[in-house]
Amino acid sequence: MKATRLQAYGGADQFKVEEVADLVPRQGQVLIKVAGSSLNPFEVFLRQGYLAAMIPLPLPATLGLDVSGTVSALGPGVTNLKVGDRVAGMLPVNGSGSLDLVAAAALPVVGLTGWQAVHGSLQPKKGNRVLISGALGAVGRTVTFALRQLGAIPVAGVRAGREAEARKLGLETLVIGGPAQAAKFDGAVDTIGGEVAASLFPFVKHGGSVVAIAGLPENHPKDGPVKAVNMMGANNVAELEILLAAMSRGDLVLPIAKRLPMARVGEGHRLYEAGNVGGKIVFTA
Repeated sequence: MKATRLQAYGGADQFKVEEVADLVPRQGQVLIKVAGSSLNPFEVFLRQGYLAAMIPLPLPATLGLDVSGTVSALGPGVTNLKVGDRVAGMLPVNGSGSLDLVAAAALPVVGLTGWQAVHGSLQPKKGNRVLISGALGAVGRTVTFALRQLGAIPVAGVRAGREAEARKLGLETLVIGGPAQAAKFDGAVDTIGGEVAASLFPFVKHGGSVVAIAGLPENHPKDGPVKAVNMMGANNVAELEILLAAMSRGDLVLPIAKRLPMARVGEGHRLYEAGNVGGKIVFTA
């Protein structure tokens, strides 16, 4: 079978389509005929080698954490699925291996990350006001959905000029960098990282938390009245089922900006690095 594999750390030109041995599911595994996968920032960082010390890749490597498709074969011990079942999920980092099935591939990583940022890390109470940076992105939309499920009030922290876009989604807005509104929020979730994450601390009440999905800079406030929480999403089948059901109902919508064949993975990485994609990049079989 064919696979698009990363030959070496570096630029997007390091991807190559090549023949690989057919996969056989082992104990507890299923083989999936892939309909779609999607690009996440995490895979870009893996490709660039920024995470090599923590997560070394056995090169050449097949990247991609999100997957959707149909079950084509069962390994020993699998009893909860059958051949032909439509599935979506999140693969291990080294896993080479009435909802639009391709659209479902956009969900697992961003969906689980956003859901767990709220339910696992922030744990807001009903009526709490929570500030979100990057609320219009895929993770931010899942954070918004999760907050509303708990009865909390999501507020989009946006750049000047994007207020109307956020309000179309029913969000209150606050322009980051605008007039100071110190200690107004019960918590915050950052999906952008760097200085944007650090800028949220003055907006949160004493005793609240800033949950950072994309990392905090070294100069972020430490040991202060607002807690800093770094988090990364993890696989969870029950939570993913909740999110897939929400997508099928239309309660959670993740815009897809570009669909590319899997042989053009490198192009997808270049589009992401150029910025302003406007939605998820999905790779199709």
